[in-house]
Amino acid sequence: MALEDLSVFDDSNFDNEVLGRDGLTVVDFWSKTCVPCKQLKKILGQVTEELPENVVIGTVDGDENLDLLARYGVRGFPTLMFFKDGKVVETRTGVDRRQVLKKAIEEHA
Repeated sequence: MALEDLSVFDDSNFDNEVLGRDGLTVVDFWSKTCVPCKQLKKILGQVTEELPENVVIGTVDGDENLDLLARYGVRGFPTLMFFKDGKVVETRTGVDRRQVLKKAIEEHA
């Protein structure tokens, strides 16, 4: 899996594909005008190649999905939320190094 393989979540599919899913789903809330978001997306694409197949990583365009931002209290970009069996288990803001991010994902997988 690589950058182009990241799932895309939005208001219409989030409940089904994130909240209704067993296992770990990592959701990247981002904005088109956010420079660090581009860096994080690249790192996520690299990390996906090293994770178990049962971990799903996806993105939410915060500019187009304001209801999701409000629902989860996202106030800045980038924000990563870790959902385990449909429940938020961790939230991170900003950009972490690849190894730090990989370790955090593996701890929840």
